[in-house]
Formats: sequence, structure tokens, C-alpha cells
Amino acid sequence: MNELLLLVTAVFSAGFVVAGWKLGKERLYSVIVVFLILIASTGGKIAIFFGHETNTGNIFYASVFLATYFIVERYGKREGLYSIWVGVLCLVFFSVLAQISAVLQGSDASNGFNAALSVVFAPLSRVALASLVAYVISQNVNVRIYLSLKSRLSATSLWLRANISNAAAQVVDSIVFFTIAFGGVVLPPHFLDIALTGFAIKVIYMMLASPLLYLNKVEEEDGHDYSTVTLR
Repeated sequence: MNELLLLVTAVFSAGFVVAGWKLGKERLYSVIVVFLILIASTGGKIAIFFGHETNTGNIFYASVFLATYFIVERYGKREGLYSIWVGVLCLVFFSVLAQISAVLQGSDASNGFNAALSVVFAPLSRVALASLVAYVISQNVNVRIYLSLKSRLSATSLWLRANISNAAAQVVDSIVFFTIAFGGVVLPPHFLDIALTGFAIKVIYMMLASPLLYLNKVEEEDGHDYSTVTLR
């Protein structure tokens, strides 16, 4: 059942990215923010996929990278790097306001919900902190590698450069995120299983989803030319 839900999540997430791309740059920023909020709020849950443990935010995180590639391809380096800080700012606002809501004195009528909020968001969610730190570091690595490959490889190598930069950045992300989020909480054998399984899911997802990036080329051929975007 978990595997089927993982597939459904992957399909919906990829579709959400494409929908944001069709609606414009600001919508793609919104897509990234939604995924980051999902990671911060649900990424601490551990589930079993294909007999291995990992957290539930991996598809969301890989989808952030996919959305970033769409931004870079259509709008260039500056907007790709700008999207990182849009995500950071929104995640900080969400985390701060969620923690304020969590520490409010709750009524007995919502005891269960009060307790759940306190566990997830107060005093400081390790998952939210891990998401923020890992996102800043790995996304900078991701965008810079992608742009470097973009300037060196042919225009038809979208799939290759997306997957090389994704794999390299996901190594960084896995080390940073899982160390902050689960270090000292999860025993070492489980920690390794969670990190490696999460890494595998993110890499496989990008391998299957990155052909969607060729939609940019289809638009150019149909007369929507974005080739004037430079890598300044």
C-alpha cells in the first residue's frame, strides 16, 4: 500500500510542477514553497517502502529540484538562485508562525490537536530546521552544478544534466538533512537505511520525471521563445 501511495504522490507532485510551469514564474515559486512546507510539516514521519525505512518527504524534495530546473531553463541563473531565497523566507515565516500557534494555550476541546501541534512544531521542529539548512546548502550546489553542465553540454542533454546535478546535490542534502533531523534520535543502522532509501527515491524520481523538462523545448518550437535568457 505504501508503495502505491508513493507512486501516486510522485505523479501528483510532478503534475503540480508542470501546472506551475504552465502558469508562470511566480506559480513555480509557489510550488516550491508548498513542497517545502510539506517537508517541514510531514517530513518527520518514517514509513516503510519496499522493505526499507525512510521519511515521507523525499518526493516533495525532489520535486523542489525539478521545479528549480524548470525555472533555470526558462528564466536563467538569476531566477534560479532567487527561487532558493524565496523558499527560505517563506519556510522561516511558516516555521515561526506555526510555533507561535503551537505554544498558544489551547482549549480542552482540542486537546488531541494541541498535543499534536506541540510535538510537530514546538519548541523548534528539528525537521523544519533540517529542511531549511539542507535546502540552502544543497540547492546552491544543485543550481550551480546544473548551470555549469548547461554551459558545457548540448541543449539536448537536459535529462543528463538534471540527473547529474540532482544526484550530487541529493548526497549533500541527505547528509545534512538526516544528520540534523534524526541524528541521536534514530539508531545508526536505521539512520543509514532511512538516508540511503530516501536518496534512492529522490534519484529514481528525477530519472523518471526529468524528461518533462523537454516541454520547454516544445514551447520554443511552438513560438514561445525563451532563448534570450542568459546565464549572467
